[in-house]
Order: sequence, then structure tokens, then C-alpha cells
Amino acid sequence: MAAQRLRRSVKAALTASAIAVMAGPLALPAGAQPSDPVEEYQRLGAEAAKAEEDLTDAELAHDANRAELDRAKEAVAQALRIEDEAQREQDELRGEVDRLTGSAYRGARMSEMSAALTSESPEEFLDRATMLGAMASSNGEVLDSYSEAVDRARTSREQAQAAELRAQRATDDAARLLDEVQKRRDDLDGRIEEVRRALGGLDDSDRDRLQGPVDTGSYLGPPGAANTALQAALSKRGSQYEWGSKGPTTFDCSGLTQWAYKQAGISIPPSSRTQWKAGRPVSREQLQPGDLVFYDDGTGNPATIHHVAMYVGGGKVVDAPTEGQLVDVRSVKGDGHYIGARRIVG
Repeated sequence: MAAQRLRRSVKAALTASAIAVMAGPLALPAGAQPSDPVEEYQRLGAEAAKAEEDLTDAELAHDANRAELDRAKEAVAQALRIEDEAQREQDELRGEVDRLTGSAYRGARMSEMSAALTSESPEEFLDRATMLGAMASSNGEVLDSYSEAVDRARTSREQAQAAELRAQRATDDAARLLDEVQKRRDDLDGRIEEVRRALGGLDDSDRDRLQGPVDTGSYLGPPGAANTALQAALSKRGSQYEWGSKGPTTFDCSGLTQWAYKQAGISIPPSSRTQWKAGRPVSREQLQPGDLVFYDDGTGNPATIHHVAMYVGGGKVVDAPTEGQLVDVRSVKGDGHYIGARRIVG
């Protein structure tokens, strides 16, 4: 089972890395300028969000493999302790073992002859023969049990060492993947800095189009934790977006939903892709306030999910969209790449 978990963890992380690589470079054609700086900024924000998810996947895989490596090392240590105990037992019993094995051939027939010669009656001979047989059987059981214990210790040590080797390889793979994804993120950060400079030259109408007025409407969810989480998320309208932030004053998309449900006493995973696995799936027609809705790159592949929001009702969500925009209520259509929803409670 441990090996299967390792394979699943590394496979999930390698899939995320492959997606990042296939996304390809983001450079514009030579001499070209964004036709709409706002749209270009939003596109880069979505790409950066994908890289953020890839990075989180890699970190989770790395942590899981490190934990598996620690467990494998403890298994090796335990197996070696068992083997040491077996060795000490072997040393203590070596004389007895030698005596038993040495007498097995020389003494067996003499014992039978002695029993026959010294017996005064057929009945006494049978009694003595039965006792000798029981002693031989007992000695054989001791030897067999000891041999099995030594074999088990050896097998345990070999299996633990093999598990340690697999865990170390998986950890090394995850570390390499982590480095690759971090480089990808660094590249995207550079592009985002370019767009930030472009945004500095936007006129007021473009800035209004980017952000829009903050929604101040009231929204209610079903009684209980879902509504508590919903009201917590809504209370953060107007908060700034910050990459990787989990609150309480700034948020990224999954940070807002995680923080909101934490206020309701419910723990959910840290990223949009891991939150996709929480709760249970619900159709778009069955959405109710408090449900989490997810967005991918348009392929319908959950491995490309890069954004999560919370449904508030009326075809709207509250979310932390990307840097440069505030936490607010928006259309559930998002960027048009809606992939599905999950219900955390109820």
C-alpha cells in the first residue's frame, strides 16, 4: 500500500509538471504589444494561477514522499532491531543448537537401543520410546521456530530497505519537480511584473473595467456551516488579492474558501485542485450558496484546475480572482471555463 501511495503521489505531481511544460512559453511575438492590457493581465493571472497550483501539487507530493521516507527508515530500524535480537538469541542458543544437531544422527539410534535394552517389559519400552519421540519433536519445533524467526527478520529488513530505496527515489523526483515548477513560477512572475507596469498606465475607465464596483448585496445560504462560511467569505469583500495568502486580510482564491470554511469549523485542503476532491460533486443546476465552483483551462481536465470560488446564489460567486482585483461577487461564468462544483457540507 505504501508503494502504491508513493506511485500515486509522484504520478499526480509529474502530471502537474507535464501540464506546466505543455503550456509552453508565454512570450508575445517579437515587436507585438497586448491589444488590451487588461485582458493580457487577466490571461497572465490565470497562467500564474496554474503555475501556483502546479507548485502546490509538487510541494504536497514532496511532503508526502518525505513522510514515506521517514516511515521507511523507521521500518528499516525496526527490522534491524529484530534481526539483532534474533542474532543475540542465536548466539545464546548456539551451543544448544550444536548439541541438538550433533546428536541428531549419533544419538537417535543409541537412544532407541538403550530404551529397548533397559526396558523390563514391552510396555516400559513403549513408554520410553514415546518420551524420546516427544523430546525429539520438541527439539525440532525449537529449531524450526528459530529458523522461521531468523527468516522473518531477514525478509523484513530486505523489504524495508527496498521501501526506503523507493521512497528516496520518489523524494528525489519530487524535489526535482519542485525546482522545475518553481522556475516556471519565476518566469511567470517576470511576465506579471511587465503587465503591472502596463497597468500603471491605464486610464480610469480601464481600471473601472478591471475592478468594477464592489457588490454590497446580501446573500443567504442554507442554515448551518455552509451559510457561516458564505457570510465569512462575503465579509471579506474589498480585500486585496495576494499570491498564496490564506487570510485574514489578504487572500488568493483557495485561501479565501479555505479561510471561510475554517470560520465554520470545517477544514478543507489548501489549493483549488485539492479542494476539488473535498465534499461531494453537485451539478450546475443543483448549486446552492456555500458550494465551491471550479475553473480549468477549458480542456475539462481536473489536473488543469486553477481557480475556485464560492457560490452565493442567483448565478453569482464570491471569489478572490487575481492580483489587481479585489474579493467581490461576480458572475458564476467566470472566465468561461467552469468545470464543476463540490458541496462541502449537507
